[in-house]
Amino acid sequence: MAMIGSNLIPDGPILPTMSRTKRRIFPTDSSVILVGYRGVGKRTLGFIAAKHLGRRLVTEDHFFEQSTGCTRAAFLQKYGRDTFNQQMAVVLSRMLKINQTNCVIECGTGTLSPDIEEILKGYIETNPIIYIHRDKEDLFKLLKLPVADAERHLVTDQKHRNFSNLEYFNLFDPSGEGQVKEDCSLRSASTSTARLVEAKQDFKNFLDNILGHGLTRSWVSNPFSMKAIPPEYRPYTFVLSLRLSTLISIDFDLAVLEAPAETVELIIDTWPDTMLDLIAAQVALIRRKLDVPIIYTVEENPREERKRTLEERDAMDLELMLHGLRLGVEYLTLDLERSPELIDQILTMRGRTKIIGNYVIKGFGAPKWTDDVYIERYLVAQQLGCHIVRIARFCAVDRSDDLRKIFIDRIHALPDPKPCIIAYDFSVFGVVLPFQGDTMNPVGHNSLEKSSREQMVGVSTARGTLRDIFRKGYLQPLNFFTLGSNVYYSASPSMHRAAYEHYMMPHTFEARRCTSLEDVDRIRRDPGFGGASLTAPFKVAIMPLLENLSPHATAIGAVNTLLPLRGETDSILDHANARNRAGPASKFYGDNTDWSAIMTCLRRAISPRNSVQPSRTTALVVGAGGMARAAIYALIKLGCRLIFIHNRTVAKAEEVARHFNQYAADQGLLGRQNEGEQICRVIESATDPWPESYQQPTMIVSCIPAYGIDNIPAIDFRMPPQWLRSPTGGVVVELAYEPLITPLVDHIRKIREDGNTSWVIVDGLEVVGEMAMEAFELMTGRQAPRRLMRRVCNETWEKTSAPFQPQR
Repeated sequence: MAMIGSNLIPDGPILPTMSRTKRRIFPTDSSVILVGYRGVGKRTLGFIAAKHLGRRLVTEDHFFEQSTGCTRAAFLQKYGRDTFNQQMAVVLSRMLKINQTNCVIECGTGTLSPDIEEILKGYIETNPIIYIHRDKEDLFKLLKLPVADAERHLVTDQKHRNFSNLEYFNLFDPSGEGQVKEDCSLRSASTSTARLVEAKQDFKNFLDNILGHGLTRSWVSNPFSMKAIPPEYRPYTFVLSLRLSTLISIDFDLAVLEAPAETVELIIDTWPDTMLDLIAAQVALIRRKLDVPIIYTVEENPREERKRTLEERDAMDLELMLHGLRLGVEYLTLDLERSPELIDQILTMRGRTKIIGNYVIKGFGAPKWTDDVYIERYLVAQQLGCHIVRIARFCAVDRSDDLRKIFIDRIHALPDPKPCIIAYDFSVFGVVLPFQGDTMNPVGHNSLEKSSREQMVGVSTARGTLRDIFRKGYLQPLNFFTLGSNVYYSASPSMHRAAYEHYMMPHTFEARRCTSLEDVDRIRRDPGFGGASLTAPFKVAIMPLLENLSPHATAIGAVNTLLPLRGETDSILDHANARNRAGPASKFYGDNTDWSAIMTCLRRAISPRNSVQPSRTTALVVGAGGMARAAIYALIKLGCRLIFIHNRTVAKAEEVARHFNQYAADQGLLGRQNEGEQICRVIESATDPWPESYQQPTMIVSCIPAYGIDNIPAIDFRMPPQWLRSPTGGVVVELAYEPLITPLVDHIRKIREDGNTSWVIVDGLEVVGEMAMEAFELMTGRQAPRRLMRRVCNETWEKTSAPFQPQR
């Protein structure tokens, strides 16, 4: 249970009077076991999991060779198939036994004997065993298998579900969605989103969810972030209904539905061939494209499907629900009028998935909300251990919402802890009112045609409903800003305004020049102040004036995002849920998103051959201001432990180096064997050679403004060629974007034109786009429409700045 100020957010079911065994909840130190066919990506995902969880990776190939003195192929050739299978079982049994805790184990279960299956089944209750698979056609093309062999291996691969308790579909997405592909010759040689980066994040999110780390990680990182507060605890949240029958028939990229709601309800309403694989693929696609929690619903009597007997329906739907739990979905709806045996099975096997106890009251004679039957049903759901209770009541005549509000008040008066309540009326046209209650109301999307299978969702969309909420005064228009001494060229206003229009929120965003802290203070004290992005010279100077700082801002020693705290209590949850509301604010929260934007861009651009190795990888940061501090922090978060700083004023560079060396010592980042070592070092002069005992830098971040401040001319820094001799190239991040073609960008372009294309340039416009998206989410509590904001960022720059850029 996570503590949020004076509020408690349960991370498990509410069980006031009974206890229930919840399989798929494992000891925190249980080793994660990966199984699946060859070529599905187990080894890569194993490395990702081991690094993310801070554990040792054990591979069956290596363990077999250690145990027998020869490779598996050599052993098979020497002793034959039967002896090989026997030895494999012996090796697997020993490997699992001695590595049962604090490891990630990759099992090469391409050869499945009955003995191996039984060994793995013995760990189903104690360890997460994750079946990894991918699109079968792509896999068999990759392995160049003939049709007959592919069919035989397909049958073998399906057996992995028999001795695993979780499942992950390793999505291959050829669309390359993520970064704008620029045709403009002035834009630098930025890469599109690396597919491996997306796969890494998908799998890390999956692990956090099934192991119960997700909420804690997000909350500790930033309590105002989108994933720190579950949607059932946030006001005015929406659920987008997506039917499986729709998903398998649409012919457009799911990413066009960007930022459609706070959650997606995936409704299983059809039963195609290879159904389990298809559902797994759709779950992976929703996670990749929409990046929101999934509510998994198996419809009991889907329209336009054949009628089933009760026995067939229960058996079939139980298999589908258990499949959803295997996929680690965040929520699963359970109709509490189904058979007791099915309900008990799902509640027993729920793992970390939150159960939504569901009641649908149909018919023209549905009792009014003041009838005690609704309280009774709520209490039954609570008794069973449901985390959320959702009640939908058919309403044909009376459209008043007063009686439903009385019912909600009665629920709120019950003693805590208790499940969250969702209650709304529906008719033959869907939900009666656009928004009933405070949370998780069903909505559709304009890009999706209304299906004849749909029963609940009417014509409401998240953006249209939000517009009505603002019009009715539940939320108020606010004014947001970019504040600094040189903000005339800022791309942020256009991006934020486009995002407000996407959600139909009547906020404003303005770049305003400020020359003193008094100017900033005057703006932030206004009752209509919503938040601000801070630039030089206020990132460090504002810190003593803030009552609350994020851990990142404290570690960096600089703030770039300023938020008013308007909660009714001192609880951060109350403050977070008071966003989009006007009123006086006497306390403020400071955060820093510069570092995460830089880290995101670095992750996308780093090639596999330059992947960060703490003991070897070196980085160079040019500058010693607030952005340089954020860059160093980003590099530390990436795992780099050898960072060099160069600045025109050496004393400032030394001050920044001392700050982060102390931070590294306080956090124990260097380990006992390296105690006394430094994480940051200073290079005093641009004429100095690169230190001989260190590798050439493969990550370079330039944090020098391209403009002057307060009549001080811009710094004309030229990167010394002796610092650009990495044989594997690397990534250069230029944070300045006005002008976009700085001397550093021009220099790296020439290196690329001369044939060394292993250097990748990330220009300042790409970084500022990431900063704006994160700031939007912190300021409004809504998911940023990233495709839209990237496009507007580029369009704005091309209209206002590109014509005036220096040409080559």
